[in-house]
Amino acid sequence: MIEPIEGAPAGVLAFKAVGKVEAVDYEDVLTPAIEKAIAEHGNVRLVYELGPEFEGYSAGAAWEDMKIWAPHLRAWKRCAVVTDHGLMADAIRGFGMLMAGQIKVFPVSELDQALAWAAS
Repeated sequence: MIEPIEGAPAGVLAFKAVGKVEAVDYEDVLTPAIEKAIAEHGNVRLVYELGPEFEGYSAGAAWEDMKIWAPHLRAWKRCAVVTDHGLMADAIRGFGMLMAGQIKVFPVSELDQALAWAAS
């Protein structure tokens, strides 16, 4: 499931993945928030935490992830991914080279720094 992170700075979307993330989590939570940010601000500043409670993605969620990123590649201003999952961090760094905006990986212990970076 995808849950909001409370206390995010104005203009920053902040969510965390808990348990297994399914396609419906994107459809009901993440996609509408991203589309609203683009409509209102023309860009997206996102903090997304894949912490110790994260168990993985379903195949449908992985597809929804691509559907969010691909059509809006130029809308991403800053994206902070907060994780201690090494393989996920490496994959995100690699994908980040395709984005027009900035992407940065933070360890879970630096969530506050990730929120501040996304807002700056």
